[in-house]
Amino acid sequence: ACEGARVSGASRIVGIGLNPNRFEE
Repeated sequence: ACEGARVSGASRIVGIGLNPNRFEE
């Protein structure tokens, strides 16, 4: 979870433009 949180920080910014639905869930 901790490792994912660090990646999510950057992936969220990039991923939100690619697929924000993933982060909404």
